[in-house]
Amino acid sequence: MCELLGLSFAKPVSASISIRSFAMRGEENADGWGLAWYPDRSLAVVKEPIKWGASQHTGFLESYSRLVSSIYIAHVRHRTTGGEPTHADTHPFSRELAGREYCFAHNGTLLGAFWELPLGRYHPVGKTDSEHMFCHILEELAEKNSHLDSEGDWFWLHDKLVALNRQGRINCMLTDGQRLCCYHDSAGWKGLTFSKVYVRGERVSHLEDETLRIELEEDQSVNHGFVVATRPLSTKGWHTFEPSELLVLEGGMARFSTHRAT
Repeated sequence: MCELLGLSFAKPVSASISIRSFAMRGEENADGWGLAWYPDRSLAVVKEPIKWGASQHTGFLESYSRLVSSIYIAHVRHRTTGGEPTHADTHPFSRELAGREYCFAHNGTLLGAFWELPLGRYHPVGKTDSEHMFCHILEELAEKNSHLDSEGDWFWLHDKLVALNRQGRINCMLTDGQRLCCYHDSAGWKGLTFSKVYVRGERVSHLEDETLRIELEEDQSVNHGFVVATRPLSTKGWHTFEPSELLVLEGGMARFSTHRAT
């Protein structure tokens, strides 16, 4: 089992993200943690093949006020493929395509003929099915000679993920630093949920519970966005993805969904 967390906001958010409880739920995700964000057009990733709670990095990440981004992806891992936990096998994964740094995280398992899919110029560094899938998707996107900028591109990505989903289980997040694309398994495996967040007023605002806290700087008087998580992080305001739904978030807004009006 693994857990996913994604954020997309209209303005960069100074995020103190505590995924300690998120990472330690039932001691079931002890094989690695990772946090990715975009300080600007470039991608920053910090990850380790150990428990979140065992890391010396996490205190810094939870308190560093200059860690700001409009998009975040976090992942905690329980390995189902590969050997002993390694940095190479720890999510999120990153690759550059045509001047954009893409980031990807996945929970689920793909088997069988999936491993025979062509990779082209992109090759995994580690041994996971997740990184293999990411490399395959980016190779297909490169062959398509486009990014994920339009509705046609998002339908293309949905078709690709549905086809891959026939060979296993997929809940995943993919971003190019501008858009966050979130996909839920076609059989409804494990779950994926989202919550829309509005922040108003000039005071410091919080979205807080045992697993997530977001703080906005005082000069950000209005902000809004989405939080996507494997399981709801609080008791109210969460919506469940439909099976095989692709939701595309950009600038804190829902730009596209295969299953609902946006």
